[in-house]
Amino acid sequence: MAYMNWYSIEELYAGTTLKDTEKPLDNSMALHTTDQVDAVIANRKELMKELNFELENCVFANQTHSSNIHKVTKKDIGAGAFSTKDAIDNCDALYTREKNILLGVFTADCVPVLIYDKEQNIIAAIHAGWKGTTKQITKKMIDTLLYDEDSNASELYAYIGPAIEFLNFEVGQEVVDEIKALPFETDCFIIPKENGKFLVDLKGINYQMLINAGIPDTHIFQHHGDTYEDEENYFSYRKRKEDGRNLTFILQK
Repeated sequence: MAYMNWYSIEELYAGTTLKDTEKPLDNSMALHTTDQVDAVIANRKELMKELNFELENCVFANQTHSSNIHKVTKKDIGAGAFSTKDAIDNCDALYTREKNILLGVFTADCVPVLIYDKEQNIIAAIHAGWKGTTKQITKKMIDTLLYDEDSNASELYAYIGPAIEFLNFEVGQEVVDEIKALPFETDCFIIPKENGKFLVDLKGINYQMLINAGIPDTHIFQHHGDTYEDEENYFSYRKRKEDGRNLTFILQK
């Protein structure tokens, strides 16, 4: 199973799956992009075998580019693992205090963000496309941990996974207007083009939200893989709307 390991200690596993042309659907992990359910389930099961884990203990959401957050408890175990019908509905960020539950988000250009709080035994997975970013989903997730779960920002660790890079993410004025409406300086994340479009740094904006929340920069790890350029390893919705999805996951044992 092709996947990139972000963090692996005795109590924590986190990483991102990669494309693999030898696997069904190039190793796509998303059920919502295909009617070949069995193929996706086979890919997911092979990843779980690699992690020495069970698919039955995973929790996934039906992502809608929202800023909705769901606290995963034991009653949610298995949600979205085998079907989209029982996935956590209308949600783009999951977190839990429970051990032995794998959380994950599906991306193909959008920004996956993982959070780990060793002191409070909390893990979180965030799906931040441009819509979620302008809705400040990453900030809202951190605020939830700080104010509802007694986390300390200085003790949090974050991982920004593979996503479309600055020079490949071209958008129109309507997107830039929403980015400029964010409550912090964003000009450094926007480059105007001669064609009237703009380049936007989605990873950079989410990184800034983590910094603004008080997470030390030494606790933030960024993967510089470009999902648009690297067709060997990543799916890209911008290139092929019918593409599959990579899975960025986190598990606390």
